[in-house]
Amino acid sequence: MSGPATKPDDEQQPLSRVARKRSQRIDAILNVAAQVVSEHGYHNTSLEMVADRVDLTKASLYYYFDSKDDLFTACFQAVAEKTIARLAAVANAAPTPLDALRDLILEQLEIFVHDDPHMARLFLQHQDWPESMREEQRHWRRQHEEIFVAVVEDGVALGQLHPRDPRAALHCMHGSINFVPIWFRSRTASERRRAGSRDGR
Repeated sequence: MSGPATKPDDEQQPLSRVARKRSQRIDAILNVAAQVVSEHGYHNTSLEMVADRVDLTKASLYYYFDSKDDLFTACFQAVAEKTIARLAAVANAAPTPLDALRDLILEQLEIFVHDDPHMARLFLQHQDWPESMREEQRHWRRQHEEIFVAVVEDGVALGQLHPRDPRAALHCMHGSINFVPIWFRSRTASERRRAGSRDGR
């Protein structure tokens, strides 16, 4: 028996382009929303402000998100899922818990400082979020923390790590990591050239 008829690739391609464009537009909206809320705070951020930055009307923005809460819930989910997936992959690839902890710290800093600084600030920067947003943050923070907890517990079991209180140690570690985006500034090209010249002397 023959299977269901399928459309040729050239007929399916426009749908995939539409899907890609929609995904790219949503990513742009989420990044802009994170920038706007970091500048103005949650209660002073409006959908109109976000729409203006991405060159949309407010009505067009409602095509993607039903409300401001819906928009920032999607922001939390987007950055958290991507971060958690990257960290889990790093932890699983490391040969030992000690290697995993080092690699997790470096990967977390890469995300915070270079890859998703605006989105990461949703979790790092204090905001007067409504209760629904705070609960969303707590949900993703727990999943994020468990990756580090599992690595530390493995390290303790193997005798590689010796914290008196693993969770207290992790809180101190995260406090240090989370502060980096506040003071860190990438050097400009001219600063890198000057530093290279000095190193060469």
